[in-house]
Amino acid sequence: MPKALSIILAFFLLTCANNVFAHQQKSAETTVLFNKQSGQLEVSHRFYMHDTEHAVQTLLDKKADIINSEKTQQQFANYVAKQFIIRTSTNEILPLSDVGFEVEGKFFWVYQETKIPNKLKGIKLFNGALRELWPTQINMVNIEGKGDVRTLYFDDNKDWISMIF
Repeated sequence: MPKALSIILAFFLLTCANNVFAHQQKSAETTVLFNKQSGQLEVSHRFYMHDTEHAVQTLLDKKADIINSEKTQQQFANYVAKQFIIRTSTNEILPLSDVGFEVEGKFFWVYQETKIPNKLKGIKLFNGALRELWPTQINMVNIEGKGDVRTLYFDDNKDWISMIF
């Protein structure tokens, strides 16, 4: 292959790769940690900033700025909190308290917690964040502190997922 053609091909591939990385990920990760030391069930939601930028402009206002506006950040954190529900296996809601939120590099984090109930035998989870905007949104939830880490995926038509300990 001639050198000029190789350079053009390499440039084309790099350009395509940059475009792929600039697009929305349409995925989020949540960790539900049963912290035995504190007695708290700690929830951490992690979203890609690029996704949140698009989401707030659809959910809140076309001019919403999640990077520079603490008001927009709080509004998005409130939205996430309403989209994540934990119930016991007997269908009792575990009320989550908002702990805070932060921007960290390319991620937006939302934190929640609640006291771990006594004799909890299982949980039912709902994680609807961004799923009404994008049908391809996948919300992954890792459950830690109850044996091996278990991973649940909210995608397609999965609204509630149950897990027994």
